[in-house]
Amino acid sequence: MTSRNRYTVMSNNLNPKTNPSQPPIYQIKVKGHLGQQWADWFEGLTITREEDGNTLLTGPVVDQSALYGLLKKVRDLGMTLLSVNGVHLDQTESPDVNQNFLLSNQNNLGGIRMKAIVYTKFGSPDVLEMKEVAKPTPKDNEVLIRIVATTVAAEDPGIRARPGLNGFLKPKKPILGFYLAGEVEAVGKDVKRFKKSDKVYGNTGLGLLGTYAEYICMPEEAALAMKPANITYEEAAALPNGALTALPFLRDKGKIKSGQKVLINGASGAVGTIAVQFAKYFGADVTGVCSTTNLEMVKSLGADKVIDYTQEDFTKNGQTYDIIFDTVGKSSFSGCKGSLTENGIYLTTVPSPATMIQMLWTSMTGGKKVGIAATGLRPSNEKTKELIFLNGLIETGKIKAVIDRSYPLEQIAEAHKYVEAGHKKGNVVITIDHNAKI
Repeated sequence: MTSRNRYTVMSNNLNPKTNPSQPPIYQIKVKGHLGQQWADWFEGLTITREEDGNTLLTGPVVDQSALYGLLKKVRDLGMTLLSVNGVHLDQTESPDVNQNFLLSNQNNLGGIRMKAIVYTKFGSPDVLEMKEVAKPTPKDNEVLIRIVATTVAAEDPGIRARPGLNGFLKPKKPILGFYLAGEVEAVGKDVKRFKKSDKVYGNTGLGLLGTYAEYICMPEEAALAMKPANITYEEAAALPNGALTALPFLRDKGKIKSGQKVLINGASGAVGTIAVQFAKYFGADVTGVCSTTNLEMVKSLGADKVIDYTQEDFTKNGQTYDIIFDTVGKSSFSGCKGSLTENGIYLTTVPSPATMIQMLWTSMTGGKKVGIAATGLRPSNEKTKELIFLNGLIETGKIKAVIDRSYPLEQIAEAHKYVEAGHKKGNVVITIDHNAKI
């Protein structure tokens, strides 16, 4: 504030000393210089260059709605908002007060809101509520993404229902969601990989979550890649769910090679459908295990053989495999050991304590092995490399997304109920209509 006048800061309501018939006066401080040519655009506010090189916009604002409109204009110009203060002239010699009453959250530009699905306690799908929350603003190293599609992954209902991965007494992160596809709306000043209007997709990871919302800010170095032009946003949101699990299991842990025999258990799920496709890409002879209703779909993904688990137990049919990849955690190493070749490996996404011990023991001996991979805990740069590798396969038509159902964001509780039942085929996608009302 300047030293010429003394001001008393108002609260969100009119200060009692202010004449109720007059609109309140606000001061909006922005970083850098804003020329006088913008005065009309800011509806007659006085533009003053401060000694520190920043700009002060001062004048009457009729109500909070008008104030938010002005703040959006600041944002649209790409300027950094430093403070917003409601003031009235006080002729006493009271000291300056510089209390920012509006920006309770520094990542929220002037109270601009967005829709999000929020949960504040663990429980059934009914704990998921559509609310208006603060829209984030990107930090210097972040991108702001306008989310078009996300997914309900198989692990989401468990994180929603029970303490553990997302806190114990209450949810640590109130907005769930790992996967997204959308458009970059703004970038921080230090961002080099992306620019405004880039179409991107990726994975937030457990530390961030947050894709059940209209917008999200992610670090530039997060697991993000450009969306291939030949797939939709819905397909782009669906693909990382299985790809970022299946690829490190088969390629890195399984050391898959052309000509090997590979069995995928749970071949119709999010991980299984893309594991079948990866295994075929690497030149394997692929057997998919699934239910009766999904046999034709798994065949269409490239499986050389399919087994209906309701009719046949693959561990008792006399066949052996170089890799058995259980994508759903329904088998065990001891049960599958007889179906592995002499140097075969058993991979599972849901390791039990016994599996962990078996992995350690078999790593010290010859012959059949057990392999697991903490795929969700890998560094973001590794996931980004995998997304770029995936892009090459998408663009050449070697990998495609499998989408079972699509729900609007408003019906996410129904999507959770469906996923929780355990019979989804591929992925369940959530679409976000930015024009929808709560």
